[in-house]
Amino acid sequence: MESMLLGLICVLLVPNAFVAGLHDVPNAIAIPVRTRALSARSATRMAAGFNALGVLLALPLGIYLYTWFEFPRMDPSLLLAVVLSASVSLLGWNLFTYMRGMPTSTTHALLAAFLGGTVAASTVADLNIAEVLAMPWAGAVMTLLLSPLVAFGLAYLLVFVAVRFARGEDPDSVNTTSRMAQSVSVGVTSLGTGLQQGQRLSFVLLTALVAAQVEDAEQWLPYVYVGFAVLIGAGCLTGGWRIGHTLGHRLVDIDPLRGMVATTTTSALLFIGSLGFALPLSTSLTAASTIIGAGSNQRFATVHWRQFRRICLYWVLTPLAAGTATAIFTLAMSPLLG
Repeated sequence: MESMLLGLICVLLVPNAFVAGLHDVPNAIAIPVRTRALSARSATRMAAGFNALGVLLALPLGIYLYTWFEFPRMDPSLLLAVVLSASVSLLGWNLFTYMRGMPTSTTHALLAAFLGGTVAASTVADLNIAEVLAMPWAGAVMTLLLSPLVAFGLAYLLVFVAVRFARGEDPDSVNTTSRMAQSVSVGVTSLGTGLQQGQRLSFVLLTALVAAQVEDAEQWLPYVYVGFAVLIGAGCLTGGWRIGHTLGHRLVDIDPLRGMVATTTTSALLFIGSLGFALPLSTSLTAASTIIGAGSNQRFATVHWRQFRRICLYWVLTPLAAGTATAIFTLAMSPLLG
């Protein structure tokens, strides 16, 4: 049973990795393509390459994220059922939100899925629920809740700085410089995104390998990271235009200068947060928040607030849907584990 569950988890990691690239690539390329800093083809290729590189660089961070969480002692097959249920929920939610064009957080969904599945498993195994709640969920949740506020506020304030420097300059020169900075930010944001994706995938895989009692589980990670990088890069090459259209056209009417502020702020937060502090930041929440922050700092309101409220609704639904679905799947699978 444990071997079968582990095999199913490994199989599900393939579409999860591809959809991760498909779902997150718009965060890096939507604004640069919108402001014509890069063509769609050039942007997707650059994003794919740097995402793949970020995944390869994320190996030690992924192991760190695993050691951060210590699951309660339970039957190995039950823990594998939690991981499998979380993988199914994550894939389903990411596909659903992509089809709806909503930039939701994969990190948010994954953590909520593990929480919901672990709570359900503790009920089945009659474990102390306090052990589950004592896991470091609070730190991850606070990071995810605060990062959009920090991203919005920082982008809003940096518009003042950018406008100050651009005052009196030739508009064409300002736009050219802004587009050049956006082109660079595609690579930096994609690298930060790859670091986050690498952490998530290795966390899922390492949890499954340890639960299945695979000896020297960590030694297998370098071999599969190349596969993760290829799959995520392939997902990035699709462009993720359903979400990209939302971020680039439906959310804010943005000019190259404010687009530069939004993209560079996203790059800085993701790169520093992922590499410097190994924080579980959400690329989608960070990118959308910087776009709204930079776009709202204008003489006339240009944020499409109805669309913004719709995105916020999906942000709230993400942990509820992922956590509930994983709990239901875990409870449904538990009688089969006997």
